[in-house]
Amino acid sequence: MASTTLRRAGLSEIDQLVTLINAAFRAEDFCVMGDRTSFEDIHARFQVGTFLVLEDAAAPGGLVGAVFTSITGTRAYLGLLSVDPAAQGRGISKVLIDAVEQNALAVGCDFLDITVVNVRENLFGYYEKLGFAPHRVAPFPVPEKARMPLHLVQMTKPLRPAWLTSAPNQKVD
Repeated sequence: MASTTLRRAGLSEIDQLVTLINAAFRAEDFCVMGDRTSFEDIHARFQVGTFLVLEDAAAPGGLVGAVFTSITGTRAYLGLLSVDPAAQGRGISKVLIDAVEQNALAVGCDFLDITVVNVRENLFGYYEKLGFAPHRVAPFPVPEKARMPLHLVQMTKPLRPAWLTSAPNQKVD
């Protein structure tokens, strides 16, 4: 990946992000109908978080990966992790996840969270190898788009040892 550049995406790249994310999420066509995202959705996410992109000068269109991240208190969220189908298998998702993790640590986050559709069983082992563990379940947010019964599995990864994480009403000497 010598010709790649990791950077923050700008508002002018919303159309490119929508195209990349929808292409990457075609893997969910068996369980979810329609596109994963839209211009309006991505624009709204820019108001509450950041998109990191991996750009490859040799790739058509330039963007080969993207991830959304936001911070709430001491928790960072990683979502819409997307890799161009033509570029999969090159370690791009790991580069993006590592970048989100490093940014989260830099701003003082204790945990990194991700949500996965329950039927994407192939993803659970991957995220578990990276230190994520199932935390709770949540309803599927757009049940009218579901081709089958779906829910989300929220996974979390501690970013610091437990004794360093912020816990209310706990004194550390």
